Amino acid sequence: MSRGIVRNSMKAIDMTDGPVWKQLLLFSIPLIAGDFLQHFYTTVDSILVGRFVGKQALAAVAGTDTTINIIIGVFTGLSVGSTSVLSQLCGAKDNKKL
Repeated sequence: MSRGIVRNSMKAIDMTDGPVWKQLLLFSIPLIAGDFLQHFYTTVDSILVGRFVGKQALAAVAGTDTTINIIIGVFTGLSVGSTSVLSQLCGAKDNKKL
């Protein structure tokens, strides 16, 4: 086993430099993927519950889907709002307030 220096393979991304469209595209890919997976999970859940459990269980899944989407939307909105303030401080290089 080698006793060399362990290097961090993570690359720091500075979203204040470079073209805006590229930064937004790279930032939005995980968000779009997460949203797709959430909808895929709900679809598969509805298919399985409707086929194997019954109509009442399917109605329960459909009823809670809206509630879950509202909760996810509220927390997404809160995170976007707080990120706006933090990104302004980061762009201004104000590490003390950040």
